[in-house]
Amino acid sequence: MQEIIVDEGKIKCLITGKMRKETPEEYVRQEYCRVLLDVYKYPRSQIEVEYPIKVGSTDKRCDIVVFCDDNKSQDNILWIIETKKKDKKEGVEQLWSYMSATTAKFGTWTNGDGILYYYKDGKRSNRYDELPDVPKYKESVDSIGKYQKSDLVRCTDLKGVFKRCNNYFFSNQGLTQDKRFSEIIKILFCKIEDEKDLFTEKCVFYITPDEQHDAEGTKNARDRISSLFNKVKQRFQEDNIFEANDDIQLNDRCLCYAIAELQKYSLLDTNVDVKGMAFETFVGANLRGEHGEFFTPREIVTMATEVLMPRIDETVCDPACGSGGFLVMALKYIRNQYEELEKKRPGLNVVGLFREYADKYIRGIDFNPDLSRVAKMNMVLNDDGHTGIFHYDSLTPFKEWPNKITAKIKKGNVDIIMTNPPFGKKCVIDDKKILEHYHLGHKWEQNGNGTWVETKKVDESRTPDILFIERCLDLLKPGGRMAIVLPDGILGNNGLEYVRHYILENADVVAIIDCPVESFLPSTDTKTSLLILKKKKAAGLPQTFDAFMAIAKTCGHDRRGKEIYQRDENGNPILKDGAPIIDNDFEEITKRLVDHVKSRNIYN
Repeated sequence: MQEIIVDEGKIKCLITGKMRKETPEEYVRQEYCRVLLDVYKYPRSQIEVEYPIKVGSTDKRCDIVVFCDDNKSQDNILWIIETKKKDKKEGVEQLWSYMSATTAKFGTWTNGDGILYYYKDGKRSNRYDELPDVPKYKESVDSIGKYQKSDLVRCTDLKGVFKRCNNYFFSNQGLTQDKRFSEIIKILFCKIEDEKDLFTEKCVFYITPDEQHDAEGTKNARDRISSLFNKVKQRFQEDNIFEANDDIQLNDRCLCYAIAELQKYSLLDTNVDVKGMAFETFVGANLRGEHGEFFTPREIVTMATEVLMPRIDETVCDPACGSGGFLVMALKYIRNQYEELEKKRPGLNVVGLFREYADKYIRGIDFNPDLSRVAKMNMVLNDDGHTGIFHYDSLTPFKEWPNKITAKIKKGNVDIIMTNPPFGKKCVIDDKKILEHYHLGHKWEQNGNGTWVETKKVDESRTPDILFIERCLDLLKPGGRMAIVLPDGILGNNGLEYVRHYILENADVVAIIDCPVESFLPSTDTKTSLLILKKKKAAGLPQTFDAFMAIAKTCGHDRRGKEIYQRDENGNPILKDGAPIIDNDFEEITKRLVDHVKSRNIYN
């Protein structure tokens, strides 16, 4: 995958290799250059940026030009791309004027959040037909949409695809946020259903230029998608993802757009991290943080997974799973183990064994119905485990948990927990019917020896992160392992010393990693730590190994979410294989912590 590199006001051009001034327009341009190279497979030798052309007597510069071959002349242009910054809507007529003055058959306008494709039929024609897409390298217009599954490519900017669909649904159908969310979910499930049909090589999820402009053709495309959606509902009828009477509600224009945006990609083959970042956009700004729901940074998720080292016979659970980030990373870690096994035993049915593991050992709960649906789809995208995801409030007393959950998640029976519970004063638990079931829901006092003792009096309220500590320890089997992200106040405030006492009574502290304040920015500036615990065989037993402690000063990005790089004594980025090394302390700390755990045999 081509990497977009941004460094102190400069962005490296993927075509020329030169550093250019970082502007919103330049980032959109470089993102599309990446698409040209990775998706459409055009060679760099046939692409130019800021290419000068003559429009009448006027000199103009095209943002991106793709040539028919290595002959880079105005009379050999195949495709012109006009890029704008994200809030700009104009430029289509400007694109048409460039196409009219050249031999360009194809034109694309994009501002990153929206995209339009055009076709000029004839060498100097002034008619520009809208297309669902532009053909790939060495392909013709007739090939658009007529894909075999082997033709599909990984998506490098799935987040951008989702955003464009979201914006298009609003602009062309006026759908509300929740309706747009619902329709994107449906379309994605249809796409996955098509990809998972191993009996048919020809894609069913597609739209051709002829179908896009013909009422009967559009009906045929809708019929294909509706047929896929019926299969989806049948497949997931017991999972409460869709209702039996659910249907695709997109109008013809929006449906064609969504199909066109997704049809050339393989969602199943797309990188796990790319899919993970894209899924986080599903929640939208209106949900993010409203109830303490901040997505866990990938650096922390990766560290937790590699340090806990889940094995192929161990249950992994997240009782506040959100969109499933920890569980997806666990699946990735387990998949690597199966791939290593396959090298030793080439005849091993790795695919079957991996899916069996996912269904048997991956478990998640979230009280937000939208997030639990997204988590289910996240599992499906990563080759399953969706049957272990539930919509429920995991802080509810165990005796009230429904049978469908207790059949798969039992108290004291989980091997590994990885979680980032909601925290913050906006999501306080004040229901005494819940609090009375928790030791940490009661008031605590110090006795004459200075030891903290639980009283019989239930406290007025608790933030959920405190209750989640106890809930997670209750779920773990003796010797079970846990990684939990907590606000620093729990580990340092004098008024919460009883919480720390409870942790030390019930668990051995494997590690405490102080996370930089930038970790959760730009979402929230809450200072956090990652706590790694091993549940004691019996409460009160002394710890038999040293705890590992570290301070991570960098997390790979700054307060605005922009990547940061390691630098030499002169302030220049340190390069590896031609690309700057991301400045992320979690990577080195993870290596040292894994060595610490293994050398002391802590998990055995």
